[in-house]
Amino acid sequence: MKKMNYTEFQKRILEVNKASKIFAPLTNNISKAFELYQEVLAEEKMEVFISTSTGGSKPQSPFDDYERPLCPDCNSPMRFRIIPPNDENVNTQLVCENCDLVLDSEKTIQEWYQLLEKKSDSGLPENTEKTE
Repeated sequence: MKKMNYTEFQKRILEVNKASKIFAPLTNNISKAFELYQEVLAEEKMEVFISTSTGGSKPQSPFDDYERPLCPDCNSPMRFRIIPPNDENVNTQLVCENCDLVLDSEKTIQEWYQLLEKKSDSGLPENTEKTE
């Protein structure tokens, strides 16, 4: 199964929510509810289980297709953590994948999403020109 982009991820969430609403009263298992939904009502077939073999052991994120900020200590990509409302006005934290550095940010996850550059197929950010 190919890696999902943000739109595909959102579509899957919507379909799982529909399955839960319709078939959850019949079973307490969301996987079984989604399977029933796929068999009976789905317009487009989706896998019930998503294999981690394509994306590795880390969970997929809508930010996988974007250039993430790099850690100031070890230069590794940072991950985002959403923080509940608080007195310090911290909305997200950036967590290093490698050295566990955590940085607080007042930006919301939506602001980060708009700020980051999408990766191109060549591995370069979209607005980066190739030089020969």
